[in-house]
Amino acid sequence: MARGAEVDQEQQQQPLVDQVKEYQARSRQAWAASSFLSSTSTASCSSSWLDGLLVIWELVLFALLLFTFVAFYFKFLGLAFFFAFAASLLYICMRLKRKHKRSKQRMLLPLSM
Repeated sequence: MARGAEVDQEQQQQPLVDQVKEYQARSRQAWAASSFLSSTSTASCSSSWLDGLLVIWELVLFALLLFTFVAFYFKFLGLAFFFAFAASLLYICMRLKRKHKRSKQRMLLPLSM
């Protein structure tokens, strides 16, 4: 009877072991997702294309901010406000994507095991 209980316990622990292995594999690949705009450097997701897209968006955001400052310097106010608006819109989109990504990640593996 005790052997049957051990087998049941092992079968219940197997999905947790698989989840931990997947979590560790994702965290090893997190170096691409960590960036200077991220609040935590361990944010990761199974979709690496999304991480690449967010990095590209960050580079575009910094380019827009640079163009904004250059336009202000040369007193092209309309162009500067357009760049600032586009940069703020891009920043909001990035934050929403990261929030969605984190909520999906939290559903994958509970912290208390």
